[in-house]
Amino acid sequence: MDSTDGRVFEDFVPPHTMVREPATHTLTVDLSAAGYRKEHIRVQMVHSHRRLVVRGERPVAGNRWSRFRLELRVPDGCDAKAIHARFENGVVRVTMPGVAPEPVQVETGLSPQAKTAAAPSAAQDQKEAAAAQQQDGDRAARGGGVEDEAEKKDEAAAAAQKQEMRQRPVSSPKDGGHDPDDAQGGGAGEVTAASPPRQGFGFLHDRRRKMATTVLSVVLVLISLGIYVKYSLWP
Repeated sequence: MDSTDGRVFEDFVPPHTMVREPATHTLTVDLSAAGYRKEHIRVQMVHSHRRLVVRGERPVAGNRWSRFRLELRVPDGCDAKAIHARFENGVVRVTMPGVAPEPVQVETGLSPQAKTAAAPSAAQDQKEAAAAQQQDGDRAARGGGVEDEAEKKDEAAAAAQKQEMRQRPVSSPKDGGHDPDDAQGGGAGEVTAASPPRQGFGFLHDRRRKMATTVLSVVLVLISLGIYVKYSLWP
């Protein structure tokens, strides 16, 4: 029994048990017969010392108070940050979960030297595989372009051939208005209208001019002859 600030405290140790399991430890404090409620109890964790403290106090009558204090060490392998408490039907249960195990790394039979030598080889294989995939993608992407380029070349060749046929010189009327290449090819090819050759027009013009000169000369000779006869025969 203790007295503080006019209060008289009656200390007692409540029944409690610690159930230790591989994954979780559970502390049970039975206060059902002591008349404690949830607001009378405090559960604290002292992380620096890994100590768990469960305490409580409640008024009994007048200046008499009931109190208790339990301090236990947290078992090894428990996660101190994951500890939680629950009060139900006059019983305090403190659960202390175990630390989650770290993932196990499977070691291969290779020695450290072999692992060091194999690492660059694996990286090189990955680079070569990536380069091969990139080349395949480029070839697939260029497939359509090659076909389009071939078609463009064929179209350009056909256009050039047509232009060449249009620019061929047209034969004169003496040749019958046919292209020698057409005669050899059996008459195949493009037919174009033949314009009258300029040499033909010049020839006709000169012939007409000579005829006119001749006629004019004959007329002049006849006139001169008539005048001569007139004045010679008739005094």
